[in-house]
Amino acid sequence: MTKIESQRRSFIVLFVHFILLISNGVVEAEFHNDLRNDLASRKRSISAFPIFMYDSDIGFGFGGKGVVKNQFKKNESFDLMLFGSTKGEQKYSFVFSVPDFEIRQGTEYPLALDVKIEYNKLLKSNFFGIGNGSQDNESQFPKETSKLEVTLSRAFKKRLVGELGFRYTHCSVYGFDPSWQTINDETPGAGETRVSAVSARLRYDTRDSYINPRRGFKIELQVELAEKILDADWNFQKGRLEFSTYRRLFHEKHILAFRFWMQHVQGEAPYHELSKVGDGWTARGYKAERFLDNAMALTSAEYRFPIINKLGGVLFIDTGRVWPEIWKFNLEDWHSNVGWGLRYYLANFVARFDMGISREGTRIFFNFGHVF
Repeated sequence: MTKIESQRRSFIVLFVHFILLISNGVVEAEFHNDLRNDLASRKRSISAFPIFMYDSDIGFGFGGKGVVKNQFKKNESFDLMLFGSTKGEQKYSFVFSVPDFEIRQGTEYPLALDVKIEYNKLLKSNFFGIGNGSQDNESQFPKETSKLEVTLSRAFKKRLVGELGFRYTHCSVYGFDPSWQTINDETPGAGETRVSAVSARLRYDTRDSYINPRRGFKIELQVELAEKILDADWNFQKGRLEFSTYRRLFHEKHILAFRFWMQHVQGEAPYHELSKVGDGWTARGYKAERFLDNAMALTSAEYRFPIINKLGGVLFIDTGRVWPEIWKFNLEDWHSNVGWGLRYYLANFVARFDMGISREGTRIFFNFGHVF
């Protein structure tokens, strides 16, 4: 494929996604479906899912995830996941929310609190260098991350939500060999680093569900400021704009979903805080953190359809790229993949399996929650 043909294909994909996003946003702007009432929202609910899976980046995995909602009749929820894998990943996460995400979706509330504690150890993490043209390699090394996030939010209107947050992240990157000519002691973020950041987020959200949206759209703007406080090592700013939209196709359980996401990091940041394209949440046909730089843009489209009972399927396409600066946005050299996946729908979360196919191979990912 010539360079001109590649640019033309990227432009067509982006243009079609953009038109569908905007048109669907206009159609759904007046839609709001509030089926919740106090009695229904305060019912006790438990969802549990055993984990036995395979992921291209972590090998065979095992563990479990569970959500308990309204144990204390305060519309609260407790979300716990314990996970390990044959390639050495260990991941433990705990999320407490009051009110619960799904209960407060589409409602006007004075204050909500979310606390997330996460530990993730990867024995085989990746680094391919910085830039959209970085070369693939097989060099892998341990990375260990601990994270605390606290978020306060308020719904000024049913559709308009503001959030203030604090994040503290401790990351250790070790066991690499400087002779690899990829990562070394001079790489920003190699060794032991700490990040302290405060954030502000504004969201306009007409979706009918937080867990499994079928109608509506979301526009979200986030600004994060990292400072050298609480023994932190980095000063940077991160801005993010995301637009996602959902509409029914053929039948109420057949859904077309689209997302456009842009992000820019400015200042002194470790490599694992840069904008990225590649993993189970961005471009699903590429290795985790495959392309890194200050700025990124990504667009994704999914067709979600039922198979049987709680099991559903997904067909998807992702395309994105990174730049040193966001104003250098162009339509050249985007990284695209297609793929398919399965979804298992529970009352309090969605279990997700995806297989992405790109020019660099096939990647398999298992996680929880829709990608967007």
